[in-house]
Amino acid sequence: MSTTSYTVPDMSCAHCKARIEKEVNGLDGIQSANVELADKLLIVDFDESKVDAAAIEAAVAEAGYTAQAR
Repeated sequence: MSTTSYTVPDMSCAHCKARIEKEVNGLDGIQSANVELADKLLIVDFDESKVDAAAIEAAVAEAGYTAQAR
């Protein structure tokens, strides 16, 4: 299991948080994806053998946002 944090500068509300968490949590291999809205952070626990950073970033993009690895 790995944990990675991303800055998501363009999210601003609870709707943004929900969209991102839903999209990322839908990926196979994600243990948890949690947004800290006040800090504009996405924290993801995942199984590296099933999902990689590119897939996580693509899921955030699918939700309409940009993720920048920290």
